[in-house]
Amino acid sequence: MDVNLIYVKTASGEEAVRQRTRVVQRNTRMVLILVDGTSTVADLCQKTGNAQLVEAALQDLERDGLIAPKLEQDSVWEQSRKLAEEIKAAAVTRLSREIPKEAPLVTPQVVSAQGPEPFSIAPASMAPFSTFGGKMPQSMAPFSTFGDAPPAPQPVAPPAPPPEPEKTGWLAGILAGLRKRDDSASIAPIQRGGDKTYISLPLAVAMGVTGFVVLVVLIFLLYPYDSHKPQIEATLSRLAGQPLRVASVQAELTPKPGIILASVSSGDGGDVHAARVRLVPEIFSLLGSNPVFSLVEIDGARLSAKALAAVPKGLAEAFGGNAAVSVKVVRFNELSVDFIGLPVGNLQSEIRPDDKGAVGPLAFHSVDRSLKATLKAQPGGFVVDIEALAWQPAAESRFRFDSLQGQLVWDGHQAVVRSLDARIFDGAILGTLTLDLQSGQPGIAGDISVKHMNVQRLADGLGFGRLYEGELAGSLRFGARAANWATLLPSATGEGVFAMNRGALGGFDLVEAVRRGRTPVRGGTTRYEQLGGNLKITPEAIRFTELSLSSGLLRAGGAIDLGQNASLSGRFDVEMRGSANVVRMPVSVSGDLRAPVLQGGR
Repeated sequence: MDVNLIYVKTASGEEAVRQRTRVVQRNTRMVLILVDGTSTVADLCQKTGNAQLVEAALQDLERDGLIAPKLEQDSVWEQSRKLAEEIKAAAVTRLSREIPKEAPLVTPQVVSAQGPEPFSIAPASMAPFSTFGGKMPQSMAPFSTFGDAPPAPQPVAPPAPPPEPEKTGWLAGILAGLRKRDDSASIAPIQRGGDKTYISLPLAVAMGVTGFVVLVVLIFLLYPYDSHKPQIEATLSRLAGQPLRVASVQAELTPKPGIILASVSSGDGGDVHAARVRLVPEIFSLLGSNPVFSLVEIDGARLSAKALAAVPKGLAEAFGGNAAVSVKVVRFNELSVDFIGLPVGNLQSEIRPDDKGAVGPLAFHSVDRSLKATLKAQPGGFVVDIEALAWQPAAESRFRFDSLQGQLVWDGHQAVVRSLDARIFDGAILGTLTLDLQSGQPGIAGDISVKHMNVQRLADGLGFGRLYEGELAGSLRFGARAANWATLLPSATGEGVFAMNRGALGGFDLVEAVRRGRTPVRGGTTRYEQLGGNLKITPEAIRFTELSLSSGLLRAGGAIDLGQNASLSGRFDVEMRGSANVVRMPVSVSGDLRAPVLQGGR
């Protein structure tokens, strides 16, 4: 409810104040009494100290017609009623001046033929006798003391002059208007001053402003912007540091008037492409030689690392006012950065200069702000500080980083990720990564270590289900080079070590395999206290060597190869110690990682 609203009592409300029975609830009656036509809703709430009670009571009283909002001017109905009363008063005043007063009734008498005959304008039904002939009744004849007088000739009233048509018509109109005074629809506005039409000054100003706005809009929409495309392309090329082309230039009114540059790019397969660039100008600055744009909005841009390195310099020139145009704010929507063929997409940024017009570090973030990156320019490239919380590289990705920190350094040829600290699967990945591009082939090299990683979540993320348990730690040095990024990881090579504590190998039942001998065993589980070994990665397989498993009285060692499509091959040398004997038996491993097959035998 509007706290500045003022209510007044209606006639029913005044009557309800006098008669207690009209308002049932005491709180409602109290609020009705407080309504005085000058206090606002806020004042009433302050008086009672209960705003909820006052607002509810006011709504009930207004619904019952006991109060009504006080308007600053009369309603349309009230204005019509006052106009009708004014017309009625003017008509009655004019009629009283032009129509003579009604003549008094006269007593019938005998007058000489030479004297003027009196007449009355009263209706015939009210006259004692007719003034247009006929004998006077004998009972009404005048009394004479000299006897009967000879009968006098009957007085004949002279014929009334015919009424003037103009006056009769005017009187008829006035009388008809008086008879219809209660019908507000029959009252026509009074026109003074003939047929001339006068326009008030505020209306003239409003019409002038409206016409000017319409003219500006038409000029804005119909202006041939394509004629300035060469100058626009030259300015954009200078800011970007490379030649750019614009497909078309047109105007747009909503949501704000702006100039649209469609498909800005450096050519097919170039370093720069933007689906749309929207320029929001300060309208009157377009009339000068140095246009000012309050906002430059870049949608669907795709930049290479080389083009991204040139962005800080171009923004500094645009914000500094040394260029042919001046810009106040630059906004990126759905930005994608291509690091030597590896895209990082769906970024946003809003860049503003500081008080001195200088450009500081450029801040980018994902749509949900789970990933943030701060870019700082340096000679030949840039440095990006990366920070992420609950970040998922892609919507369908199985990997979700609890946190991610690192620093990416681009020197114009390769990207180096330093101080990597990624928290994922309840563990941490630490180390460095290097991405480069040689002879058109992407490459990757890394030296990482893993701590306290949940093996069950890792296996589930890799698509092998939740068969394996434990806590993983280890280190790995690897590298790869391929024709494209899709085939890069399968071509990787590397070496490392690993150790797993307090877990289980689902599908590997070594005890049952030893007990059954040469009968194949599927399913089951072997729990362990420690499991470790060496790791060697080749394009053909991942080889686990020098394996060592311990679980109470069970010991096992051996080697297993994990080939393409997660196929398994290898063997365990199992040793089971009892209270009186020791059983040793080799156990071969086959099948795949999701459903291993064990078979004992020599």
